[in-house]
Amino acid sequence: MKYSSKINWSFVAAIVVSVCWIIGDVFVAGFDPNPDDYPLFSKTYADQVNVEFATLMLEGSTPGLMFGALIGALTGPLLLPASWLVYQFFKNTKSWYAVSVYWILLAGAVLSPLGHAGFFYVGKIYKAVYHTDPSAHPYLLETGRGFMRMLNIAWGAAIGVLAIGWISFAVCILLNKTFLPRWMALLTPFVLTIFIIPIKNILPLPYSGWVGGAIFNIAYLIFFSSLLLMFRKRLVR
Repeated sequence: MKYSSKINWSFVAAIVVSVCWIIGDVFVAGFDPNPDDYPLFSKTYADQVNVEFATLMLEGSTPGLMFGALIGALTGPLLLPASWLVYQFFKNTKSWYAVSVYWILLAGAVLSPLGHAGFFYVGKIYKAVYHTDPSAHPYLLETGRGFMRMLNIAWGAAIGVLAIGWISFAVCILLNKTFLPRWMALLTPFVLTIFIIPIKNILPLPYSGWVGGAIFNIAYLIFFSSLLLMFRKRLVR
């Protein structure tokens, strides 16, 4: 395949996976509930659960939560060509910092699907607690704590690795190690996320939940769309 074709298909992959993960985030975690509306968790079991997570997905249907988890997890492989595309913007792709950023982003891409899918199981177990007899709650709450530990490890690892990769890429942009102008560092996903968070806080329902659930992948879509609109021709060689 010609280099230009690889670039074009990588752009397609990056845009598609960003859109799919936004949709997945909205379905699996795009809610902004008031914990006080669920006293079983905010009061009765407040000392046994993470109240925010226990109430987050109660409003989601099982098919919706499953769809949101699967559309993200199953399109996860598209993150690999998206990471390769970022690598192509380094002036010297053989330099240690370019290779390091590339492999860190690849590692984050590989880790992400499990963390994303984990939200489904956390949502389902707490929905089970909410809709079952209190006699079953001790076992379900213990299972929920296990699911939360799994989610914290899987999602925390993915976000942590991706944060390192994208912050490193932003630094490389600022140090003029890439073809991108220095202001593009502001549009890298981790930095852009910081600017999107306040927007979520001023939006009404249900939009605050949608944006809150999909902040990082909205940043992905903005970043890759910016590259597509402004810089693609510079890479065709």
